[in-house]
Amino acid sequence: MLIYWLLLAYPAIMALAYPARTAPSARGAGQTFALAGFVLFYTLVAGLRWDVGGDWGNYVEIYDDIALDDLGYALSVTDPLYGLVNWFSAQFDMGMYFVNGVCGYLLVFGVARIVGRFRDPWLAMLMAVPYLLIVVGLGYIRQGAAIGLLLMAIAAFDSGKLARTGLFLLMAIGFHSTAIMVIPLFGYSLGTRYRLFAILVGLATIYAYFAIVVPGLEKFNTGYIEQELESTGALTRLLMSFIPSVLLLLRWRHLGGSPRLRPIWVSVAIANVLLFLLLAVSPSSTAVDRAGLYFSIAQLVVFGEIRNLLPIAERMTGFVRIMLIGVASLVQVVWLVYATNSIDWVPYKTLFDAP
Repeated sequence: MLIYWLLLAYPAIMALAYPARTAPSARGAGQTFALAGFVLFYTLVAGLRWDVGGDWGNYVEIYDDIALDDLGYALSVTDPLYGLVNWFSAQFDMGMYFVNGVCGYLLVFGVARIVGRFRDPWLAMLMAVPYLLIVVGLGYIRQGAAIGLLLMAIAAFDSGKLARTGLFLLMAIGFHSTAIMVIPLFGYSLGTRYRLFAILVGLATIYAYFAIVVPGLEKFNTGYIEQELESTGALTRLLMSFIPSVLLLLRWRHLGGSPRLRPIWVSVAIANVLLFLLLAVSPSSTAVDRAGLYFSIAQLVVFGEIRNLLPIAERMTGFVRIMLIGVASLVQVVWLVYATNSIDWVPYKTLFDAP
């Protein structure tokens, strides 16, 4: 369990060491180096683990299956980019360690890319640790990689790099087909600024839908909807995104950062509110819970822009930062100690513990 607290302590210390910036461009070399160090630290934690995460057994089965066949089979038996990473790892006998390392890196790099655009990047990174990085990144690695690529797409869009934006979105779908649900987040921003590019992304999305998503719909429907699977703690996890989303919607005019991204963050917040309401009528809380993973990034936005979203007096900023560190710590305590399925994450084991 110590490794998880080290992951949380890293951004907590940085949040206390570096005051909130007035602008994203104010980040110095020290913070850039520290952020790169955190990316490396998390990638090693994700890549070197063994038998950690709720879906560990399923991922091992996928890897073992792909290792016995050719590349064509790897691209068709699961989401194509995830299959490709598994196939490549199998060719060099690197096991799940390489696969986990790649997926972990994509997630944490995407988080690092987006938090750097907030006024308080370390508070945003802090909030990413208990749920997005530990629970999702070490538990649901395909969706974790897809979320990281989604965040890279948002960062690329903010920089005006449209080709990269489209590429990252398609790559996200390639790691987990359900990532296609995030494409509409870009609809308003693309439609008002880059109509031709919006059309191209739309056409590519339609192709991805029929080539990648449709073949997996039957499995999704059977696995989540028809069996009416229930996800323990779904209400709590959705509530964690619902509360900050409500704050964001109430105070969206005060959201700092790039105006170009504001419609995307508002769309994320609206999606969280709708998912929270959908939970009450959905036949499968698991399906809603897994969809909510993509929109949990609202937590990062609110923590990272809390100084803009709330009218906090200058003399109170230190207290607020400590309070938010306490909130993130409480979330991690509840997850590691009291969550029903935390036994799949605790204790943390590495490849040296493997039989």
